[in-house]
Formats: sequence, C-alpha cells, structure tokens
Amino acid sequence: MKKWLYLLAIPLLLALLLPAPVLAAATSQSLLRVAWDHNPTVYISLQKGVDPAYKTMVEQAFTDWTSALNDASGTNFSFEFLAEKPRGKRNANSPDIEVKVRKNTGMILGSTSVESSGGVITSISITLSAYNAVGLSLGAEDFRSIARHEIGHAIGLGHTNDDGNTPLDLMAPSLDFVGVEYDIKPSELNTGAVLFIYGNDGFGGNNTSPIPASYQQ
Repeated sequence: MKKWLYLLAIPLLLALLLPAPVLAAATSQSLLRVAWDHNPTVYISLQKGVDPAYKTMVEQAFTDWTSALNDASGTNFSFEFLAEKPRGKRNANSPDIEVKVRKNTGMILGSTSVESSGGVITSISITLSAYNAVGLSLGAEDFRSIARHEIGHAIGLGHTNDDGNTPLDLMAPSLDFVGVEYDIKPSELNTGAVLFIYGNDGFGGNNTSPIPASYQQ
C-alpha cells in the first residue's frame, strides 16, 4: 500500500529580528519512519527564466550532505545526477528524487513530498523557490540552506526540536531570513540520525527496523 507524506518546510518569516534567547542546542531529531533501499538518482529542473546558477547550488546542497555523511561514517553515501528525465509514465528509469526550482512559490520557500511503500521511499518531489514572497531573489547561502533542509526530508528526516537557537540547526522547523545569510549545513545531530537509520552502508543500508519516531543525540 502506497502512502504519501507531505512536508511543508521553511516558511518565510517576515518579522523584525529580535535578540535571540540563549537556548540549548537541538538534541532531538524526528524521523519520517521511511528510508531508501538504494542510493537515489536525482533530476533537477528549472522553471523558464530561473538563473542556471540555482541548479549548481542544488547540486552543491546534495554534495554537502554526502560529504557530511561520508566524513562521519567513512562509507559511500551518494546521489547520481541524471542529465535527462525519461518521458511518459514513471518507470524504472525515472529519477528517484525530482527537484523543481520555481521563480516564486509564495510564503513557502521549500516543500517536499514523499511517496513510500512498506517503509521504503519510492519517490520524492522537492519544490524550491528562487525568490522570496516579495519577489526578491534569494541569496546563495539562504537558497542552499533551504535545499539542504529539503534534502534532509528526502532521506528520511523530519524536524529537530530547535526553537530559534543560534546557530540554527539545519532541520529546525523554520528559519528567519531577516537574519540568516550564511550556509547552514548538516549538524552532528542530523548526520547521526541518518546513520542511525541506514548504518554505515550508504542509503541502501538499514540499521534500524522498524524506524522509530525520533533520534536522540
């Protein structure tokens, strides 16, 4: 039985930047309870008029994830980028993860939908916005951070219990882009949760079955 799980992440918060309270770092990472059984393929498409540089930034976001995971585990987590998407109905050659970069998606700057069967992820659709809700192009750092966040969902992560810590955890429920203009990369909590799911064998591994609801650092 197939199940769809929709995630809407990274709302744009149009608020004044207030001094951040001193809070403890995130310690809990929620999990989606689904996982890949192989290293996924990826296809990236751009809406007409979107700067091709955004495709390079999406690729960099995937590379940042594999670098973090491989540095932590010493193994081979990887994504295979496809140059073309097969036409027609979905088949064995269709991309596992499809990333669509749009000019503007309103208040939601990034979203991920997950299709799974029997606890195994079968396909992912990620939508990213190149512009914020008022029509200004996102800076490279903010865009890459949003992409990394959605990729986290695409490999089985939910959100952390981060509620405005500084620096923010990548998988925090929301980011305030009035004050964030730097690259947010996977934290030890994020990578630890992924390794908890898959073990040290890449995305084809399975270290925890069934996958619990959360991972504690």
